[in-house]
Amino acid sequence: MIKIKNNRNKGYLFHYAHFLCDCLFPEISSNIFRFKKVIRKKNIRQTIGNFSNFYTEVMTTENIELPEKQFNQLKIHMITYKKKEDYCNKKYFDKFRQFIFLRYKINNLEYNSNYPEVLLIKRNERVELLNDKCLQKLNNNISTGKERREIHNIDIVDTYLKEKYNDKYKSVYFENIPFKEQVLYFNNAKMIICAHGAVMSNMFFCKEKTKIIEVTCNTNWPFFDKISSILILNHIKCINNNCYKVIECIENNTI
Repeated sequence: MIKIKNNRNKGYLFHYAHFLCDCLFPEISSNIFRFKKVIRKKNIRQTIGNFSNFYTEVMTTENIELPEKQFNQLKIHMITYKKKEDYCNKKYFDKFRQFIFLRYKINNLEYNSNYPEVLLIKRNERVELLNDKCLQKLNNNISTGKERREIHNIDIVDTYLKEKYNDKYKSVYFENIPFKEQVLYFNNAKMIICAHGAVMSNMFFCKEKTKIIEVTCNTNWPFFDKISSILILNHIKCINNNCYKVIECIENNTI
């Protein structure tokens, strides 16, 4: 059993991108999975919210959250692990990827024909990230990525891709897909088109030179640039989220 503390500066661990990049990635890099139980503070910055069962599934480690007073009174060793930026190199990326692939018995070196080569990611309705009533009151980020960043008239892009790639193509909502399936979708795709959002954290599991067309919706988002650089992904940014501009970008970068 161990107490753990996360030292990142921004974001909430109960949001998918931060859970994957700021929690699972550094904790696997730090070998936290060797402990049977981890104890963390139950506050808005340290909680992993409704990802607790997901955490246990991946790490085979039980996640326990205690109020600050109880956490501080618990007399066991505490690890304060480094921020994700301190692990941003090929060595730790490979360790994290292989841990996930082995955990789910995925052969990441081959393409699985059950998954599409071309993937368009759509946004569905908001998923509840916190069930705890007290923590819900402290959560100021209640908007969704769909409200802030989406491809305008995405169904036009969907129709275009169906006609162009036929059975090699699929559009998918990721909000309620099991983690293993998310990993498999990203690992087997040769081209992924999506608006900037948390699902792009799954770029961790792409094969080298996978084309990622990130629709940034008129904003510069550098968050995923480090992943694409280290893993040698073909990361293309489409600034304009107008559906015809997105189609033009796809045409210029077809597989």
